[in-house]
Amino acid sequence: MKKRVVSVKEGVSGELHGGGGTFNVLIDEEIAGAKHFSLLVNEMWSGVKGEEHSHTVEHCWYILSGHGRISMEGKTYEIAPEMAVFAPAHVLHRIDVDEGQALRYIVVYAPPGPEKQLKEKGRNAFRSPLPQTEQT
Repeated sequence: MKKRVVSVKEGVSGELHGGGGTFNVLIDEEIAGAKHFSLLVNEMWSGVKGEEHSHTVEHCWYILSGHGRISMEGKTYEIAPEMAVFAPAHVLHRIDVDEGQALRYIVVYAPPGPEKQLKEKGRNAFRSPLPQTEQT
């Protein structure tokens, strides 16, 4: 039976892409039966400079604690608690965390998908594959 209420301790956790923090999948199809979105609570460590990447789905963040910046579409925005951020599908983005406190936030993917990559690849999720070298 799928869960309707999920505590942080019951989520699927791992190392965030790039190794700069942790992810915790709380609601997705596997855990709760959600077919149209997924919800995670993530934390990026103090001072982390994120990796630029994009997703094939829309997503948004709600900042719980910490401060930093998000860059997308050639602009950089300050982010802080009680702020929401929207990233359209295929838009490159990057989060940098200020020194002194981790950045803790909720992220929602709609439709779901990127959380599967995180669960499968962890810190290597969303990285472009390295070019193949020819064998001699």
